[in-house]
Amino acid sequence: MTTGFKVRADIDEHYITRIFTGLSGDFTLGGKTYLLKIKKVYTQVTNGKFQVDMEFVGKIPEGIRRGQTLQIGLSLSDETEAILLAKGGFYQTTGGNWIFKVSEDGSVARRVDIKLNRQNPDAYEVLEGLKPGDKVVTSSYENYGNMQELVLKKQ
Repeated sequence: MTTGFKVRADIDEHYITRIFTGLSGDFTLGGKTYLLKIKKVYTQVTNGKFQVDMEFVGKIPEGIRRGQTLQIGLSLSDETEAILLAKGGFYQTTGGNWIFKVSEDGSVARRVDIKLNRQNPDAYEVLEGLKPGDKVVTSSYENYGNMQELVLKKQ
């Protein structure tokens, strides 16, 4: 069914290798979620962005207007369960290779090796070295030198 409506989206060039025809996305309008699918990718980069054409999958929002701006979420990978670690100043010192993990009784934090993977603006995905519920020190390690253990005191 041809509706005459398509969505032209600008995407940051950083994602150009991860965007392809058939990739799905969604947006919310008037409290309802609508699905879209990428129909065509324009690989020409202008001002750090490239464009895609998307078509509606299923229902088209009533009252949608030509030129209307939408915030579309694209699914760049399948959903996965992961251990997330909040971003913090520790990364500047450790490069994400280790972190201070707090002991069960909260009296000390010991250096443990970790392995990080993907990241978003708020968190890193942890592949190794931590388990859910572990407490860690994410603030800057700038003043710790090469200590292996921190003694924690309650105030």
